[in-house]
Parts: sequence; structure tokens; C-alpha cells
Amino acid sequence: TIMAQAFEPIPFDKKYHIGAGVLAGTWGTFTGNSIELTPEQSALFGVAAATVAGIGKELMDVSERWIFKAPVARFDAMDIAATVEGGIIGAGLSYLALKIFKKKTVLYGDINNGFIVGVKVQL
Repeated sequence: TIMAQAFEPIPFDKKYHIGAGVLAGTWGTFTGNSIELTPEQSALFGVAAATVAGIGKELMDVSERWIFKAPVARFDAMDIAATVEGGIIGAGLSYLALKIFKKKTVLYGDINNGFIVGVKVQL
């Protein structure tokens, strides 16, 4: 039975959750980078964003059942797991991109040299 479960096709709904998780993980990682976190912290931020997206989507499904009496809307923990799995993939790929392409830039000088205001031209 383990072999049958290992080679069972992925349900169509879970593919959407994995794709959404990849997008949320990638977005979260680059958002973490834009607020000047380290690449490692940015990747964790991306996984957290995917986790929040997955839980939020499932809570939205439950609220549709409670508010609008939708008969098919239900809470599914496997949907959250698929979204987080996609988030790990997206954050991992984004982390690799940050480690390869991110350059350390100094915007306003460093503490030892004081602050630089304006444009510094070296001849």
C-alpha cells in the first residue's frame, strides 16, 4: 500500500495549492529582502507568508460554509500542507537567487568612515 500511495497522482486541487504556495513563498522571500533581512531570514519570511496564505484560505473556506451555507466548503489540513510545501519550494529557490545575485551595498557609508551624503566621485 505504501508503493500505491507513493505513485498516486497528485489531486488537481493540491496542484493549485502548491502553485499558490510557490508564489507566496517567493513573494515573501523577496519582501523580506526588500526590508533588508538576511537571505536566511528572508527565506523564513517567505515560508511564513505561504503558511499564513494556506491557513487564511482554509479559514475562508470554513467561513463560506458558516456564513453562506456552502455545502462543499470544508477545512482541509492537506491543503495547508500543500501550500506550505509550495512555499518551501518558492522560498528555497528565491533564497538561492538571493545568495547568488545579492550584492552587499552600503547606502550611506559605514560607521568607521562616517556618513556620506550626496554623490561621492573618486578620480
